[in-house]
Amino acid sequence: MSKIFISCGQFTDNEKALGKAIVRIIKEATGSEAFFAEEVSDLNGLDSNILGALREASGFIAVLHPRGEIKRPDGGTHIRASVWIEQEIAVATYIQRVENRSLPVIAFVHESVGREGIRELLHLNPIPFLKDSEVLDALRDRLQSWKTVRSGGIHLQLQSSGRSYEQGHRIRQVGVSLVNDSNNRITEYTCELRVPSSILKHWSIHHADEVPSESPKYRCFNFNETRRGQIPPHKTALLFTIDYCKQCATESTRETSLIAAALLDDSTVEVKVWIEGREYDATRTLRELSADENKVS
Repeated sequence: MSKIFISCGQFTDNEKALGKAIVRIIKEATGSEAFFAEEVSDLNGLDSNILGALREASGFIAVLHPRGEIKRPDGGTHIRASVWIEQEIAVATYIQRVENRSLPVIAFVHESVGREGIRELLHLNPIPFLKDSEVLDALRDRLQSWKTVRSGGIHLQLQSSGRSYEQGHRIRQVGVSLVNDSNNRITEYTCELRVPSSILKHWSIHHADEVPSESPKYRCFNFNETRRGQIPPHKTALLFTIDYCKQCATESTRETSLIAAALLDDSTVEVKVWIEGREYDATRTLRELSADENKVS
């Protein structure tokens, strides 16, 4: 799933509230996830999280609030913005210009903030604002064109397709693809797939790539570049496929067919990949995977 990076001040409670409101609007308007550093609380350093999120971002939203007046050597005065946000804009510019990756940008600048640093050289076409409510109102309209954006860099895809019939049951196939939209060749990777056990009842034997699972509700599969090969820059590789059957799962429960089908549709297929010490993941429900087949048909 694509993720949009939010570069917004967190110095005041109002700025934090604005960042969180932008997260909600992004989800509502585009269906994409959002990265807002104020919400990061894992064990990785905040700097590592920010740089990683910028690298994987499918879009960049910057909101520059005033941070105080400075005096220039020539005696003039200047209202500066957050140095941290100016640096994030510089990283986003590097991604666009040096890595030559598409990264759509929406920028908002408080009317009191002057231009400086790398913003002097960019054509951000920022939207001026006085009140935070103006940011939210303008953002809703601008995000309509971002519904189709997807992450650059590296990400996983989980997709399903119809296959055939076996013993009167419809057999489907879920595929795991690794998308390399970076400028580097991926030479080594380790991937793990978790699939609900109930939909694999046609295949009771141990799969060549199967590994022990921590839960009887899931079967796990582990695979790497040894047999799948390297992935060139800007290429997508299908790494793994497995057939599954939803009818087996619903027939094996004590619930009514409608309840069993609803519970099954909410179960998830999960995949993770580790590349150069970094983790990427994707999770989709069986309901979402079934929607893939409907689009094809």
